[in-house]
Amino acid sequence: MRFLRTFAFFFLVLLLGFSATSGIYAQSRTNSSGTGGIHQVRGRIYLPNGRSSDEPIRVELQSTNYSTLTLETDRGGSYVFQNLAPGNYTVVVDAGDQFEVTREYVTIDTDVPEPPDSAFSRPPSPRTFNVPINLQLKRTRAERPKNQVVDARWAAVPKQAIEHYNEGLALIKRDKADEAVTAFRRSINVYEQFAPAHSALGRLLMLKGKLDEALVSLRSAVQYDPANFDARLNYGVALLNKKDLTNASVELSKAAELDNTAVTPHYYLGRLYIETHDMDRALAEMETAKKLKGDMPFPLLHRYLGGIYLAKKMEPQAVLELEKYLAEDPKCRDAEKIRGTIDQLKKSQN
Repeated sequence: MRFLRTFAFFFLVLLLGFSATSGIYAQSRTNSSGTGGIHQVRGRIYLPNGRSSDEPIRVELQSTNYSTLTLETDRGGSYVFQNLAPGNYTVVVDAGDQFEVTREYVTIDTDVPEPPDSAFSRPPSPRTFNVPINLQLKRTRAERPKNQVVDARWAAVPKQAIEHYNEGLALIKRDKADEAVTAFRRSINVYEQFAPAHSALGRLLMLKGKLDEALVSLRSAVQYDPANFDARLNYGVALLNKKDLTNASVELSKAAELDNTAVTPHYYLGRLYIETHDMDRALAEMETAKKLKGDMPFPLLHRYLGGIYLAKKMEPQAVLELEKYLAEDPKCRDAEKIRGTIDQLKKSQN
């Protein structure tokens, strides 16, 4: 199940955060120093044989706008980075000379703004992004492909375009976002059809708050690589933030088709249909997301489902969803308001 690869595994499973612990734990499974937010990235590292390492492994969480966070896993391979702000992050695992350095990308999106008079408006809720890491044995020099950073479809890309792209990735890791933007643009100038450079540039521009420019880059990424789930999803979310609901619906629906196990496209489609007051379709998308998430906590999904059921005058179902919301996120900022709503609904049923 693809909850967030990233940019890819990028995009947006909402889970209940762990309790914060004080201090910076550079040598433990949790680093709670954070980047000034309320979200978290967690996961487990697996050896090539599928088992966990018996020894701690160093993990870094890199981003364009914040200092690199570091920790070591527990002996089961688990790690947690807490108190993260929205943005683009890279989980980097260097497990030693025997294994390839592994990178997974995570995007923590800012919540789509709600209309001021929306019945569903609420403060941000903590989200958890689960990023499992599967280590690969290091290959010999003869076994290595020439362009490791991109897949076989881009084997014909000119060497200079690859070099500028790699330069951009390296600059991001050094917190030099402006220089990275320039490097990605140079890569595109060399080879216009190079979709990974368009996608990386689009993500970076979104992080910098340049939504219009980001849309241009993400549109190009989709044009040159139409089967890429992450490009479709991120393009759809960008369009949703731009309030281009018609085109956002198209892109999010295509993302859902590309990965029928992904929760995020259906969740955002549900949000989109709430904005258009199409509660039947909103309910269908949110219920699909609920089925796909399985037993994993997803508090905000229950919050929206409860609101949809209320709008459709399905009070018993609304009570169940709102209670699940409180159970999964007991410290949510609107807890008292939700408890009052639940009490009123129960009284009306009696």
